Amino acid sequence: MGAILEFFVEIIFGGIIVHVIGLYTRYYFFKLIRKNKGLKYLSGDKVINDKINSVQQPFYNAIVGIITFCALSFSIAYMVFS
Repeated sequence: MGAILEFFVEIIFGGIIVHVIGLYTRYYFFKLIRKNKGLKYLSGDKVINDKINSVQQPFYNAIVGIITFCALSFSIAYMVFS
């Protein structure tokens, strides 16, 4: 039972929060400041000579995703409980 719950938490947290929210937050931020970066580049899938890119971009997506998720959670909790 614990392994199944851990599996679903990992899918929700790792897949949705980190990758989706982080990726699209960075994408829209770069569009806002008019530095057009593609989704393939920001996800680290774009093939370039620098192999560090495939490690750095998902890391940045994770950090931005966690920060954005925390900010959204606190904002929703503040609106509900105030």
